[in-house]
Amino acid sequence: MEQLERTPPACTEAGLPPALPIVTDDDIARIARGLAHPARVRILDQFTVCTPHLVQQIVDDSNLAQSTISEHLRVLREADILFARKDGPRVWYCMRRSVLRSFAQAILDLADDSALYDQQPVVLIEGR
Repeated sequence: MEQLERTPPACTEAGLPPALPIVTDDDIARIARGLAHPARVRILDQFTVCTPHLVQQIVDDSNLAQSTISEHLRVLREADILFARKDGPRVWYCMRRSVLRSFAQAILDLADDSALYDQQPVVLIEGR
């Protein structure tokens, strides 16, 4: 039987539940864990063009087994970095760019807050 090519769904967050807000240290750590493996970063690099990907496409573009890719996709979904859309028997994956932008901003805010402490002048009081 010949497989019919299907058009991938739009790679948009429209219709998804809102991304979890990044407001606590735990939120930052959750996303950092999602990004904490080079293979997951390489998987995300495949999404630089906003086009949905099937698991097999991700496997074909890597040197990892399908089971390994599936595990990395699970971690990325749990971190809310990727989302999946079912289309019959297929599952299309898209990057949740809003989460990565919020994460990047949270890291910048963290760095800015730390910089405030580094820039406090040191005042020496004589006689003590």
